[in-house]
Amino acid sequence: MKIKTELNSRTLATRTAIGNAILDELEQREFTKIKVSDVIRIAGVSRMSFYRYYENLYDALCDYLNIIVTGYMIEGGEVDDPTVYMKLDHIEFSLNYFDRYSRYFLVLNRHGLYTVLIDAVNEYMMKNILPQTKLHMYEMYAYAGGLLNSFLKWEEGGKRESAHSVALMIYRLYNHKDYAEEVE
Repeated sequence: MKIKTELNSRTLATRTAIGNAILDELEQREFTKIKVSDVIRIAGVSRMSFYRYYENLYDALCDYLNIIVTGYMIEGGEVDDPTVYMKLDHIEFSLNYFDRYSRYFLVLNRHGLYTVLIDAVNEYMMKNILPQTKLHMYEMYAYAGGLLNSFLKWEEGGKRESAHSVALMIYRLYNHKDYAEEVE
């Protein structure tokens, strides 16, 4: 898998355009039926630009999630403090942040590409969060998978509950200590 990780504005704009073009195509056809030529036409980039960043469309989908997660880490404060991830306000932030990209998550899930999502979440948690905590890796997998699944079901269900209510349920599940002080 070849993915460029630099985030300067020019490369970011190109990579984001490619990711959005793939989503546009996924809303009309199966992933296996999408061609690079269709994606570059929609994205307005050259074939050479596409292959400068990616070997294939799957890599581009993974990179688009990488862009989303990088923004998440910066906005959510995890770059400076990786221990914030299981606090109530951060869980709520997570739901609201990923809601901005709900199209990406829902389209991938609808096309059976859940593995792109869960693999990225697992990798992120293992690389960035686990080393900073006292949790066992299986506890981290349970938390990461639970958060992703809860988010997807909340989105698919039309977000009938507030992000705060869903965050509180997740928080209570993973923080068996007294959570009343965190709520107030």
